[in-house]
Amino acid sequence: MKKIYFLILVVLMWLYGCKTASPAQTATETNTILDAYWMLLSLEGESPQVPNNTRTAYLRLQESENDVKGFSGCNNFFGKYELSGNTLTFSNLGSTRMMCPDMEQETKFMQVLERVSSYSIADRILTLYDGTEAIATFRTGNPDEVEQRSPDGKIIIKEID
Repeated sequence: MKKIYFLILVVLMWLYGCKTASPAQTATETNTILDAYWMLLSLEGESPQVPNNTRTAYLRLQESENDVKGFSGCNNFFGKYELSGNTLTFSNLGSTRMMCPDMEQETKFMQVLERVSSYSIADRILTLYDGTEAIATFRTGNPDEVEQRSPDGKIIIKEID
């Protein structure tokens, strides 16, 4: 009889330890722009080039300080953001000053951020707009989950689960 009670106790403890995300938690994770890593998928309609042995450009809006931080392809960048509804603007953008073989894409990335006026999120895709024009898209997650690369270095978007 003691074995049965012990077995029931073990099963109950195991069930208590198993947690799944509630629908509210899942919606919050995929519908908020804040405190998530957003990997760059496209910049003005083009897939970014990512040379071998480098990371994908990303941005992160930190909720507690209204700071934006990220990586623009060669350098780390930082600045401030203002968010109200779906209106989003960046200001005081700056970056480290490492010299890299292809600075053109990084410069374009920073210029695009300066033009952002609003955003939208659908599933795990963040789209940044300049007026009504979509100027950049990002996907939340870690780089291994988000990207595959073609032989010429372009990012191929994996299917969203």
